Amino acid sequence: MQKYDLTVITQKNDIGEKIEKVIAAVGGKAGRMVEMGKKQLAYPMQKISAAQFFSWVVELPANAVVQLQKKLTVDKDVVRHLLVKATK
Repeated sequence: MQKYDLTVITQKNDIGEKIEKVIAAVGGKAGRMVEMGKKQLAYPMQKISAAQFFSWVVELPANAVVQLQKKLTVDKDVVRHLLVKATK
């Protein structure tokens, strides 16, 4: 399994458990979650000007990356997400 950094932008404060369940559903393991707090966005996204930022280090099998991205894209609570391969 490969390590990835997952960042999620949302309006909800309690989305951590939901995202961790989605990660487990695709066969991955979620590391510790870092809540980066509420921040003002540079431009409105979906009529939202401020949002909560969360970050995880996750371990995913190669075939689960696309599945996770699809589930996060469809989720109405997730404004934006970014999944990148960890360098270390």
